[in-house]
Amino acid sequence: MKKHTILCALVSLLAACGGGGGDGGSGGNGGSPDLKPVVPPAPVLTSINAADALKKFLGSDLTISNLASNDGSLGTATLIISQELGQPAPFVTNGVSQQAASVKVISLLRSNASGKLQYRNTWKLHLDANMQPIGMAIGYADAGYKACMSVTGRNELPTLSNASGTYFSGIQTSTYTEGFKAGKYANYCDPSGTATADAEWSVAAGSPNPYFCLTMPGSLSTARTRMCIPVDAAGTQNHSAWVRLINPDGSVAIDYKNTALNKPIEQLGTVIDANNYWYGAVWRPLDGYIYQRYQDTKFASQQACRDQTAINWKATWDAANISWTCVNVKTL
Repeated sequence: MKKHTILCALVSLLAACGGGGGDGGSGGNGGSPDLKPVVPPAPVLTSINAADALKKFLGSDLTISNLASNDGSLGTATLIISQELGQPAPFVTNGVSQQAASVKVISLLRSNASGKLQYRNTWKLHLDANMQPIGMAIGYADAGYKACMSVTGRNELPTLSNASGTYFSGIQTSTYTEGFKAGKYANYCDPSGTATADAEWSVAAGSPNPYFCLTMPGSLSTARTRMCIPVDAAGTQNHSAWVRLINPDGSVAIDYKNTALNKPIEQLGTVIDANNYWYGAVWRPLDGYIYQRYQDTKFASQQACRDQTAINWKATWDAANISWTCVNVKTL
């Protein structure tokens, strides 16, 4: 009798309990109404001075290391923003020269679990006196600058916003040859004919402070890269970062985060497709050995699985060389 009473209390919000079966709700045979998925509230975006945040993002040397990946491979990343020393060289597009006032280099270095450098992506921005870009070189994999972007349109960032927009647009080419055309300055771009590209700015929710983000175009059809720095009410950026690699189709490839000083806040999907869902597992990336599968807890997306907090797997498993990974289940 006690078990029956407890059960009634637990389900009283969903259906009548006891004799008669209730009035049937929306079901045809006395069942409970269809349940709708719980949708979390959208994260609140705080307005920031985007123009000032951009200047501070690019305006001073910054190195943020040990950004942890969320793909379960125990990789890390380092984000470096630096000023190129010496007199800036003019940026040349199809023989037309524009004098740069400063040159900023943004580098993302990605390492594997053993600390070995695997990928290096670099964006070299040639800026005018107002920190507006006049051209950009794009490098990858320690192979020098192998793509470039000539700027065709630039936008002033707002002084107060919680939105997003385009920082600059241009023509990107992968036929760029550093050694022949640009030498060490990477300041020549022949845009004859590949594709248009955008560098975008945005504001993302975070706790305790929102993020100012720059999304840079990829090189040779690779993922775009969004780099986010926390900004407080005074426009001060702390020593934290959130870097996201975005696939060509817009899906998230991988996140690198340092949440010690600021935590990203996102609204992830909660509708679970019984024929296409994710679950988590504890594994050893070195050889792929699976310690435990948590198949009873399903997630609507890979990102939701990667960032989950529902399962405290570290309470059961504790080792420096294991981590949380996600498995996709698809059925026809």
